[in-house]
Amino acid sequence: MGCCSLSARQAGSAGTGQDEVELLKTVRTRKWSNSEGQSEAPLHPKDPAILAETEDTEVLWGRTREELVNLLITRPISGWEGMNIHSLGEIIWSSLVFLRSYCMEEMCECYIVLSSFHLLILSVDRTKKAFVYEGLLPLAGMRLREIASAISHTFEISGSMIESRLICCQNSADFNMWVQHLQHQIKMANAHCPACPNNNISFLVSQCRRDVKGTG
Repeated sequence: MGCCSLSARQAGSAGTGQDEVELLKTVRTRKWSNSEGQSEAPLHPKDPAILAETEDTEVLWGRTREELVNLLITRPISGWEGMNIHSLGEIIWSSLVFLRSYCMEEMCECYIVLSSFHLLILSVDRTKKAFVYEGLLPLAGMRLREIASAISHTFEISGSMIESRLICCQNSADFNMWVQHLQHQIKMANAHCPACPNNNISFLVSQCRRDVKGTG
């Protein structure tokens, strides 16, 4: 399956048990080391070393983060129907991560994109060098919690209508940027558009339709 398995200790407690359509598809394997990343010194998100590492470094397919953002807004995203990515507003942060829900035993590679009020989840088609739509989560009502575990640079997102997910960043710089930006945008989203069950239900129905179409 192209994902990496986790031990029971790393997997954490059982999920919320809510019936949500799972977003992820298996993509690529990464082997984890318990000591991975432990020697890295903590960095502040505004540290010049972080900015150099996270903005200018090649992230995927030999492209920098800025080049990948341009790719997102200029090329169609496979499987994404309905609203256009431009309707999400400014892209605040994006990166390649490993993501896992509590109902899964594996972490899968995804490219996630943070906008003002949503978190866009994309899988990566490395053969075609393209992104594939997996889901769009509203930030309103979302909660973020940093995770101290054997897997470094990990945080959890959850919500009343969102199944808990672990997101593992590839380095401390990216982790710090995600925590900083996501906490701020969740606060802004809650202030401007409180969590609405209808938004979440619409999201789940959209996923069901995509799954039915895929099996037809």
